Amino acid sequence: MFEQTISTEMLLLMQKLSSIDEIKNHFYLAGGTALALQYGHRKSEDLDFFTQTIFDVEKLSQLILSLDGTMISEEKGTLHVMVNHVKLSFLHYPYPVLQPFKQFVGLQIASLEDIACMKAVAISQRGEKKDFYDMYEILKHIKPLHLKQLFLTKYSQQKINCYHILKSFFYFEDAEKLPEPVILDGTAWTEVKAFFVKKESILTEELC
Repeated sequence: MFEQTISTEMLLLMQKLSSIDEIKNHFYLAGGTALALQYGHRKSEDLDFFTQTIFDVEKLSQLILSLDGTMISEEKGTLHVMVNHVKLSFLHYPYPVLQPFKQFVGLQIASLEDIACMKAVAISQRGEKKDFYDMYEILKHIKPLHLKQLFLTKYSQQKINCYHILKSFFYFEDAEKLPEPVILDGTAWTEVKAFFVKKESILTEELC
């Protein structure tokens, strides 16, 4: 794993979290941090944990707050806290896990395949620069047609509008207003945009 993609505070916090059975056994890390740890393309600043099972938000919040955490928000199936300047999110996410987890400091880490599907959804919902950088990295390792197959499998119980999700891959207006993540592999934002624009016809053919 590429430990340089996370801060020392994040690493120490992850080590502490791995000692909490509720997190170690039932949650997995996904999102940009999980991808960056595996491929080293950028820095990441938050920890997003997911679980297929319904969890006791109040119980988990007490466990996290015991680590000198500060509550941000909580509701059914969702908990957001801050610990030592690191934002932590815990989310009930009922969709199936496609591939076995990887391991890092005793925590479960989502596979590339699962992260890819979740990132496609993230781009369609908000489209931050970091999400485009992540999808750019993902498409170095997964062919578009395979991504579509994975996506339809993971969200088979949902009504999926593939066209809407695909079009979000080429919509940069909102992302342009947001900060640039810290990139470690030298990739420029202009390069990421050019990649998607150049591949639009191919992606449209394979994803729709």
